[in-house]
Amino acid sequence: MSLKPVYEDFSTCSAEFVDGVTHLKEHALPKAVESFQVAFESVDRSDAYRNKYASYCGLARVLSGDASGLNLCREAARSEFHDGDVFLNLARAEWFFENRKNTIVALKKGLNIDNRHPGLRAMREQLGLRVKSPLPFLPRSHPLNHTLGKLMRK
Repeated sequence: MSLKPVYEDFSTCSAEFVDGVTHLKEHALPKAVESFQVAFESVDRSDAYRNKYASYCGLARVLSGDASGLNLCREAARSEFHDGDVFLNLARAEWFFENRKNTIVALKKGLNIDNRHPGLRAMREQLGLRVKSPLPFLPRSHPLNHTLGKLMRK
């Protein structure tokens, strides 16, 4: 999965966060963890960017081999209601630990919050998530579901 951050408007983010994104893009993970940690610790619980900072810090930790980063990503997502990046980072962290089911849950929750989020949409396409079958009360393999599915795609 690509590590390119989707959030690109840094005008209101802390300098440490911006540094962390730069380090993440360069795959300088120890520096990214350090910068994101400073950004995360510099804001209080009521700050609008707290969950974003926490999720990037968690993802950088995960990519550095620190499993505690996954819990930080999960915690940030539990209290997030607006920022799709938080759920994208959670999905990336879950994917890193090969938790496909949790990855899909994170993507779905993120897309419920921000249906147009390009990173969430791209990851969903990369994973090839299934759409709901036309007749959910019948098995996916049922000929009616196959026929209706083909007709609906056209």
